[in-house]
Amino acid sequence: MDNLTAAESELPFDGAAQRRVELALSAALSGKSLAGQVRPVVLDSWSRSVQAGVSVHLKQAPLVWNDDQLHFAREHSDWFPAAQQTLARQRDDHLAGGHVITLFDSHGRMLLSEGDPAAREGLSEMNFRPGAQWSEDRVGTNGPGTALALGRPVHVVGAEHFCEKWHPWHCAAAPVRDPSTGEIVAVVDISGFREMGHPHTLRLSSAIAAAIEQRLAVLDAERRVLLLQQFAQLAGRWPGEAMLAVDRAGSVVASSHDLPAGLSGDPGRERLRALLARAAAHAQDRGPEEVTMPVSADLVAVCRPIFDGRAHAGSCLVLRPSHPKPQRAHHHNTHYTLEDVVGVSQKVTRARETARAAARTALPVLLSGESGTGKEVFAQGIHAASPRAAKRFVGVNCASLSRELVESEFFGYVGGAFSGARREGSIGKFEAADGGTLFLDEIAELSGEAQAALLRALQEGEVVPVGGNHARPIDVRVIAATNRDIHACLSAGTLREDLFHRLNVLAIQLPPLRERLEDLPLLAERFLRDAEQEQGRAPRPLDPELLAALQLWRWPGNVRELKNVMRRLVALAQGETLTLADAPEELRGGPVAPEPASAKPETHAEPHENAALKRLVDTVASAQTMTEAAALLGVTRSTLYRQLARFGLRPERILRKQ
Repeated sequence: MDNLTAAESELPFDGAAQRRVELALSAALSGKSLAGQVRPVVLDSWSRSVQAGVSVHLKQAPLVWNDDQLHFAREHSDWFPAAQQTLARQRDDHLAGGHVITLFDSHGRMLLSEGDPAAREGLSEMNFRPGAQWSEDRVGTNGPGTALALGRPVHVVGAEHFCEKWHPWHCAAAPVRDPSTGEIVAVVDISGFREMGHPHTLRLSSAIAAAIEQRLAVLDAERRVLLLQQFAQLAGRWPGEAMLAVDRAGSVVASSHDLPAGLSGDPGRERLRALLARAAAHAQDRGPEEVTMPVSADLVAVCRPIFDGRAHAGSCLVLRPSHPKPQRAHHHNTHYTLEDVVGVSQKVTRARETARAAARTALPVLLSGESGTGKEVFAQGIHAASPRAAKRFVGVNCASLSRELVESEFFGYVGGAFSGARREGSIGKFEAADGGTLFLDEIAELSGEAQAALLRALQEGEVVPVGGNHARPIDVRVIAATNRDIHACLSAGTLREDLFHRLNVLAIQLPPLRERLEDLPLLAERFLRDAEQEQGRAPRPLDPELLAALQLWRWPGNVRELKNVMRRLVALAQGETLTLADAPEELRGGPVAPEPASAKPETHAEPHENAALKRLVDTVASAQTMTEAAALLGVTRSTLYRQLARFGLRPERILRKQ
């Protein structure tokens, strides 16, 4: 046994050593002293097994998972794919015949078993197979269970097992630790026929565990990069606020300002640790939903969990005073800033970044998007972030202007210019917005004559009031918006090309809500809190089933419709939680029949539900795992399972079609 450690050289592989261990176990059960007759690690494990009430005559380990539960556990263990890939390679390269390689979670429940068919068949008789629990308190001394109990690699040989049924086997197990938290997340075990065992088996299982930890460390580094990227993006949403990026282990990896006084000193550090623990628990329970949590009497934290699609990468925390928020300072009749543009989806992030860039210039902006997507919020936000914020923001709904009076509305008129005109005359919208911003909503609704007059004013930088003879210079920044298909309007001639090119200097496309559903939980939470404050109601949570239903709706009215739904929920719901029963009837569509085995799902649902069902099925079918599908849909895994269950679908039936 050259090059073996002392512990490895003590392993009782030969027959004589096994008989001594058998006698020692019998003596131990009789209460006799065994000093020097058996390894201390084994003797201590026997003692724990007796205290746990394990019987030496136990024939099988308990099965604690059925197939569905096992599938769910694999899907919800973020470390499992990395471990599975590592085991597959090591099994093919190093595992000798007569052995199986197995993977357990931190509670001793087996997730995976691969290796020699004969060994697997023999081990299955005692339920050494996926779905069974092999913790030391359930089945006595054994490799994976004792490794978990001690938190270190362990090799158990033959009669060293507490239960007689396990004596024909040996097992070498090593824990796998999360590189970020240091906690045990899994155990790798190599088991086989005792007579084919070798002391080096423990070294192999330890090497495999180390290889898995290396893979997890790479994933952890990628998550930290993602966390820092999200931190940089969200910092623009909370300018001037103290902000932290915290990894999964609760360590601060970035900050924008010094910590507030409430988190300084020993009491503050304890408070911060408690806050980070609550943030981690929230992320596990509610996924990527943003939440506001109290820190102290004068401090709250806005917590934004960050996910990489498979696991919690960390959280970004904004630390703010907890006193009531003062009324927003209006910038000459504006009510919104770009901080009111809620969302982390790619399309919204791109639109918000373009708007911030536009605010630094005086160039014309053209906003396009369906009704209810927030065009006026963007327009006011651009004005409020611009050097013109101290001047007026004047909004004009072009669709509401009468064809006959549109020019007087734009350019004003002199006294007596037409019947019904005021004697002293009136300035128009251009002059009212002089030095500031003029927002022309629904620009494509203007008549051709009005568009020509508007184009002339923009080109010349001056206006002539109706009935007047003298031009008046103007300094106006124009933001235009439309919910029409611009190219269709150009083709039909309802929008002048020269006016379009004059306005289309900085174009911003606002996505409909159905194309940014990953933002829906954030928007719902924001509108819910606004509605509660508006109506003087106490905060209440959204039931997950209600949130799942909201994510299935097509939202023809977009963000405006969602805001109104939240206001209705707050006004009418009577319980302590807002549930699906409180939602408008059209959002509560009932479940449909389960999917036939040989056909695509057929439903009698409304059109928006058919579209939602198709989106669910297509996304899950295109993904490798349910975790990946949840990331693509912008929801948590538990929400995705509920959505599939609502349509009577089982995820494994869709995934297996690939």
